[in-house]
Amino acid sequence: MMARTVTIALLSIALVGAGAAVNPTLAQSRTAPSPELRIQQFDVGQGDAALITTPDGRRILIDAGPNPDAVAAMLRGAGVDTIDLVVASHNHADHIGGMPQVLAAFVVRAYVENGIPQATGIYRRTVSALEREPGLLYLQAIDRTITVGTVTVRILSSPRVNNSQNNNSVGVLIEHGRFTALYTGDSELPELAGWLQQGRIPRVTMVKVAHHGSRNGTARDWVRATSPAIAIVSVGALNGHGHPAPQAELLWTAGGARVFRTDQWGTIEVSATRDGRFSVGAPSPPRVNDR
Repeated sequence: MMARTVTIALLSIALVGAGAAVNPTLAQSRTAPSPELRIQQFDVGQGDAALITTPDGRRILIDAGPNPDAVAAMLRGAGVDTIDLVVASHNHADHIGGMPQVLAAFVVRAYVENGIPQATGIYRRTVSALEREPGLLYLQAIDRTITVGTVTVRILSSPRVNNSQNNNSVGVLIEHGRFTALYTGDSELPELAGWLQQGRIPRVTMVKVAHHGSRNGTARDWVRATSPAIAIVSVGALNGHGHPAPQAELLWTAGGARVFRTDQWGTIEVSATRDGRFSVGAPSPPRVNDR
């Protein structure tokens, strides 16, 4: 996507094997330590945005929602000034709509995206904002491990089943001891099946359900392979797509997961300790939406 790569201050850089990717370690905390990893799945309507705060105060942002300003405002409300790692799962507007403002308003140290251009204004504005970000480390979405403070982030490259944005969503596995969380953007069944065939998907504690809970983003094999306790659906109330599909919700609940939806709960917060214990909360009781 970008012809240049500029570097940020890194504690260490590890190379594994001939021709392997650079796997940065992003360290140096800014906030008071906490024993817990905190995940905030923001209520951004029909889109995606999640803020992960590590126990030593580092921040990871996955996607930036559809609204130009909403996620930046949420980050300011959370006391954020620097984001250590931003992952754009793919370049559709409901995932990068707020990215230019995020890049303009905060120090961003490293950025990962799928490398597939999109002929849209929001994509062009995002690229321009990336090029203006001082000291940014641009990382290709190849298989790589990034250490962000005390948390390990594993980037899963797409199996490249086709050239669509959805089926080239970046996979992100967050590891905090025995607690693991998996994000796969708007992956559809072909990409999910490709990862499964390659044996790259472990059992996890939490899944952010692919493609807003659509029918083509959940399959029985995927549920069985991941076997999460928590399944979070980022979805807008009364959206015109019928998300989440009742069939998809049923597959997750039948697989033993408790399903939390942002259209019902608002912003969903998950706190987890290294021994795998976790709690799930939301600022308001669940809302009932007519479909």
